Amino acid sequence: MALEQSYYRLWFESFRLLYQSGHTDPVQLHLMTGQKIPDEIAKECKRRDVDPHDLLTECKKDFIREYPVGTRFHLKVKLTDRENGGMFFYSYFGWKPYEIIAPE
Repeated sequence: MALEQSYYRLWFESFRLLYQSGHTDPVQLHLMTGQKIPDEIAKECKRRDVDPHDLLTECKKDFIREYPVGTRFHLKVKLTDRENGGMFFYSYFGWKPYEIIAPE
């Protein structure tokens, strides 16, 4: 059963995976450092001994396929998991980012 977590506005950045193992796309999104992490997310990650910055993000594939690596996205996301699987951030594919910042 998926975690019952609220949605939050957080910043994510695209990056290239070192090892693509099991992922269809070599580019993924992860939580950016330097922002306040909501207590609900921080507590669940601490309980499972997971760094939230290491988690990947399930979102609209255009974000990783049509923008250059290093693009930053301000998204509405929640922390969730799959049965017998690891945690990840989820943003509904029909939602638009609040803001997109191209890499310099």
